[in-house]
Amino acid sequence: MAEKKDQYIAAYIADYNYSEVVLSYALFMANMLRKGLILLRIVDPKYTSETTSEAEERLKELRTKIILDNSITYCAIKGNTKDILTALPVAFNVVTVVGAVDKNANRKSPLSRKNVLKDFSECKTAFLLAQEAIKDADMLKNIAFAIDFKKESKDKFLWASYFSRFNNSFLHAFSIKYDDEFLRAKWYDNTKFLAKMFASLNIKYENHLIDKQQSQYLDIDVLEYSS
Repeated sequence: MAEKKDQYIAAYIADYNYSEVVLSYALFMANMLRKGLILLRIVDPKYTSETTSEAEERLKELRTKIILDNSITYCAIKGNTKDILTALPVAFNVVTVVGAVDKNANRKSPLSRKNVLKDFSECKTAFLLAQEAIKDADMLKNIAFAIDFKKESKDKFLWASYFSRFNNSFLHAFSIKYDDEFLRAKWYDNTKFLAKMFASLNIKYENHLIDKQQSQYLDIDVLEYSS
């Protein structure tokens, strides 16, 4: 019997070949945040002809390969991937979903970038998408995130703070200065909010201001820095 936890990390196994990739990050996040872990398989007819019973057997096998931990459980659900991912916070108290993406996957695969973006488009919790397994914990010692004009930026600040507080990671905040006065004011408010929040948590970070003329797209700039 799995130990009852208040909140969970969901390891979304969209493709069994990427189980190691997903589990490496999901276990890391569960241990870092001291949350339970759910091995999740969505039996979506769009992607698989597998039954829920068959999926549960595969998840059970995966669980036995993980170091014994009473806070690890599993669940196979039949339905639309997008709908289920959206419902996870309420249905299972999931605070983070860990999944995988493959830039070379065919367009019918749940790992293709187009399908991943569509399936996670209404996800109401934080999610992390990986392409390769964690080989060394030091891979997460530097965390990069973007500051833009949107209010959702504040969610990124909160999650970035977790890596600093619980993993001793150093944080890098990337932004561009907007030409539009309204957008620039919103961006500036976010930078002030970030500075105040991190100061209250005694978190040190480094600002990186990108030349707008050289920026492709802020999130892409952050990804390139991370790689």
